[in-house]
Amino acid sequence: MVVMAATGAGCGSTSSTTATPNQPASSASTDRTGVASATAVALSSPVVSSSPTATAPTWRAGWIVKSATLYSKASDDGPVQVHLGANFPIVLTPQSAQVDGQLWYEASWETPGRNGTGWLPASDVTLTRPTGEASASIDALDEELAEYLAAIGSKIGVVAYDVTRGVTYTYNATHTYFVASSMKVPIMLTFFSQLEAKGREPTTHEQSLLRTMIENSNNNSAESLYEEIGAEKGINAFMKSVGISGLTPGKPGWWGHSTMSPTTMVALLTKLNNGTVLNDKHRQMALGYMTHIDSDGRVGLGDNSPKGATVAMKDGWTTALDGTGTSVVNTSGIVTLGSETYILSVYTDGNRGFAAGWKIVRHVSYVVGERLMPGA
Repeated sequence: MVVMAATGAGCGSTSSTTATPNQPASSASTDRTGVASATAVALSSPVVSSSPTATAPTWRAGWIVKSATLYSKASDDGPVQVHLGANFPIVLTPQSAQVDGQLWYEASWETPGRNGTGWLPASDVTLTRPTGEASASIDALDEELAEYLAAIGSKIGVVAYDVTRGVTYTYNATHTYFVASSMKVPIMLTFFSQLEAKGREPTTHEQSLLRTMIENSNNNSAESLYEEIGAEKGINAFMKSVGISGLTPGKPGWWGHSTMSPTTMVALLTKLNNGTVLNDKHRQMALGYMTHIDSDGRVGLGDNSPKGATVAMKDGWTTALDGTGTSVVNTSGIVTLGSETYILSVYTDGNRGFAAGWKIVRHVSYVVGERLMPGA
């Protein structure tokens, strides 16, 4: 619903050293062709000192420290293969190289959508298992999708959290966009949270407002609930209580022009999915509303998720306030099929009409679903 104003091993000239492979029987073979091999080795290999040595370990597990670019050769002026983020698991091969006094390692990596072997500086690697979840740029999941997003530029932000494997893929993740009707999700979560603090349940009328706000994307229902929670003050208090930033709420009558990043929406949906916000009864109510969205509000995730998946979602679209007459379109939700779950948020602006925005969010939703649930 529209929210109106009221609402490779080659090293070039470098020198390299090769250790004799000494893989355990459970490790991946040296051709590294298995899609799941890199993570399998990373999870089963012994942990060693985090300090790089003069010779790369022999088929040892490693993780990215903060972020790393993997190149096709041991040089930062060579072709880029992939961009990996903090805590991403890799497998160091027996190959290492010294380039201009800097030690480089060759490493294998894999995701449900891609796998490969490339070179990165040893300083980007830790050999001590980290405690946090992994991240990567969207090109680690799908190279063509990354190129598609790059062509759009800053007018799109994407965060895809693979809950099953604990990896988040991002593009323009912290850029903020007008939220339009997707603002109804934080309104609902804030409302339920306030009820729980008061120790009461929603009245029949309040349940009707919640249902019509989410399922039918009714703007009048959203306005009533927004005012009831204290508008900006209520939203800000709730967001602070759950430790999530990146949402700037609008004034009453203009809540649809609040701004939020896809990282923020995914963080909220993650808490809803794993039960760390709301009690179980209210959580089930919220997910129930989001699973029964009207057909005209099921664009993007709603009509381009893997077949047979359960999708708890909320879309939004509106006209931007910057005088350009362009459109804002977004889709966000939780997708579950069997034991697999991922959470996706796609925000766009600057679209020349709603149809252009819908085309984009549908394409991103489809590709992410194909990569994260390839057997669906």
